This record gives sequence, C-alpha cells and structure tokens, in this order.
Amino acid sequence: MEKVTFSDVVGFVLAVLFALVIGVSMWALLLGDYMNTVMNEQTRHTLRIVGFAGALAAVVTWWVQSFAAKRGFVIRFLFAFFIFVVAFCSFGGLLRFIYIHATYPSQQDWSLSGMYFASLNDFYTFLLDMLLPPRLGYAGLTTVAALFVAWFGPHEAKPADY
Repeated sequence: MEKVTFSDVVGFVLAVLFALVIGVSMWALLLGDYMNTVMNEQTRHTLRIVGFAGALAAVVTWWVQSFAAKRGFVIRFLFAFFIFVVAFCSFGGLLRFIYIHATYPSQQDWSLSGMYFASLNDFYTFLLDMLLPPRLGYAGLTTVAALFVAWFGPHEAKPADY
C-alpha cells in the first residue's frame, strides 16, 4: 500500500478546487451568452449539463496528466489541452444523453441502435451548442485550464540521461 504524503493531499485538494472552478466557469460562460436571448429546448438542456461536463473533464485531465508527468512543460500543456477538450466534449455528449433519457423516457427508443443514434445526436448537439457561434471564452478557459494543469498538476523530475 502506498503511503499518502502531504503533496498527495495538496494535489487532491487542488484537483477538487480546479474542477469546481472550471465547472462553475463553464456554466457561467454559457449562461452569460444566453442571458438576454430566447433559448430553444436543446440549448436549455446543454446549459443544465455544461458545468458538470467541465468539472468532470477537469478531474479526468488532472488524473491523466500523471502519464505526461516526466515530460517538459510544453508537452504537458499540449497533453492537458487535448485531454481536456476530448473529455469535455465526451462528457457533455454523455451527460446530455443521460439527461434526455432520464427526463423523457417514454419518448426514447431503447433498442441498441436507437440508443446509439441518440447518443451520436446528443454528442453532435452538444458540440454545436458549444462551437456555434464561436465562443472565445471557452477557448480561453480551455487554454488556461491546460496551462494550470501543466504548471500545477502532477509532474516529476526527468531522470538524468546517460
């Protein structure tokens, strides 16, 4: 059994706070974009789950960063950026799929092919809600999240080359 150190506890606290800040920021950015407009139903569903998707993506990015811990700062940044974007989009589509199926169970096709096509539809709908119109706030927040994980996330000293 591995011994829990002070740096492990600090890392866990930082990861939880990072996920909370990213989740709230993602939700607030989308809410601010749609505050004075009339939203359609699909955008309203996306608004409900975007913060959770951001928080889950932040936790996964922090955890997966241990695979790039021995690399340089640029590689850790690029790795964190890629993982965050992929995790955010994936969790967004998955949570939207779960939300729609839980909210309207009688209107869903519960066969395997029906669930497959519904999950694809929810994934693409989430992406379109996030990317159209282009939101510079999300691009900036994603970049800052990757920088934060690369700077403060798990990293180890490189072994000496012989």
